[in-house]
Amino acid sequence: MPTQSALDPFLPSGHPLHTRILQIEVFQAAAARVYAQATILDLRKCGFVPTGGDLQAAGFIHHMQLAGRIDPDTRILESLDVSQPVVAFEANTATGQESCRDPSGHLQQMVGVRLDHDFVRRLGGVFGGPLGCSHLLTLGQLLGATLPRVLDHEESLAIAGHGPRRVGDRIWRRALFVDGFEPRTGEMLLAIQLTDVASAPHGETQQSPMDRFAMQHEVRVLAHVDLSAMRIAHIEAGERQRTRETLGNLDFVDRSAQLTPLVGASALGGLAKRLLDLVGGAPADRPFLDALLNLAPGLIQCLAALSNRLMGQIAGSSETRAEAFKTAGVGGFPDSCYMWRSGSALARMRAKAESR
Repeated sequence: MPTQSALDPFLPSGHPLHTRILQIEVFQAAAARVYAQATILDLRKCGFVPTGGDLQAAGFIHHMQLAGRIDPDTRILESLDVSQPVVAFEANTATGQESCRDPSGHLQQMVGVRLDHDFVRRLGGVFGGPLGCSHLLTLGQLLGATLPRVLDHEESLAIAGHGPRRVGDRIWRRALFVDGFEPRTGEMLLAIQLTDVASAPHGETQQSPMDRFAMQHEVRVLAHVDLSAMRIAHIEAGERQRTRETLGNLDFVDRSAQLTPLVGASALGGLAKRLLDLVGGAPADRPFLDALLNLAPGLIQCLAALSNRLMGQIAGSSETRAEAFKTAGVGGFPDSCYMWRSGSALARMRAKAESR
């Protein structure tokens, strides 16, 4: 059984590299429907990345949104809108006039699909790998995992006799942060924080904002990654849930021991399967699993902030650095997304550079 541990405060340290934010907001809509808006932001805090025939400097790297309307009775996704204000690759000559936005239409295949245990798998079949955008996929997976939890909570409030929602009421907000730090060369520290806040319906006698507080659920993960082997060197995690009655409880339940088998394992390939095997898919464990499943995607984003080190090494390496600069570049794994699919303009560009 998990034991109690004071994991608060949660204090990572080192040079800030990157922050990834995923946010899910759920509102009451008209006609007894629920409206959900999901956002992903990637903020690179240092360095630059030579990729796709250009330089990608620090700042906003991705800003993407999904917005959907759901029937809470049938749990059917009735509509889905996609917005991508900031993408890694705009259409230009180097990309063969292709853009990260091009495959977004495939997501319309999810309209009419029920939000159940199979939703995330079906999303992967529609938009996974070379079919779509890996960042929108990550966002869609979190949305698909979050909404059943929200709808279950709403059902429990209705059973308990709480009044109806007002149109426009915020029902739920989930915020998930992945922060990358470099405590020393060759090591990366990933701090993950997930917070769910559920709001109670407006009451006739509401006196203060705290009358709207229903529940807060928090997960915190701190993972040390050995970059030389790209393996998890150490990981600790804690979780707590508080209601109005237990708001004074500041302690987290320490779940680090459950993750001990991850020490020495790859921080990238196969991590999702290992996490599913360790944590399982029980509803009570879903927030913990949702936080952990963002470790590998977050790590990939944080690693890019270190790519300018390669440029520095090339610059001082040898007389051949001019040629080395021509071939230097960073890109996604083959077939990891539409832009890096086999045969794409970016894949051909990389293959040509590597063959020199």
